[in-house]
Amino acid sequence: MPAHNNNFPWMNYYGHYRFFEDGMKLHNKVSEIKKIKDCLYKILLCDDRELKVFICDCYSFGLAEYLETVEIIGEIQVIIINSNWCGYSAETKLYCRKRRVGLFKINEFMAALNMRNYWDYLTIGEIEYYKKNGWL
Repeated sequence: MPAHNNNFPWMNYYGHYRFFEDGMKLHNKVSEIKKIKDCLYKILLCDDRELKVFICDCYSFGLAEYLETVEIIGEIQVIIINSNWCGYSAETKLYCRKRRVGLFKINEFMAALNMRNYWDYLTIGEIEYYKKNGWL
């Protein structure tokens, strides 16, 4: 469910992603960041890997939103939910992880960049939930 915008790509309320851009410029694993278009970035990591990153303010990012995103913009490596009051479902995170797509809030992504398999990053709460459900 989109936040304030019913039209894809569910733009940020303020219409910019400065916090994300500034964070990426300062991250020690990121060598370059390029804006492709609204909500879509290319990040070059210091180890020469390239990540196509989709950012959205979707209130509740679920499987339907993931499938719509990929249908419209193609394959991506990372999805960032860019708002503290928005989130994603555990099931969608699991679905993405199986496809080696990272699904994160911005702070989670900053930590995940320190891992080679960034898509496997889980918070402590997610680890507990995944174990409880037999997903880990």
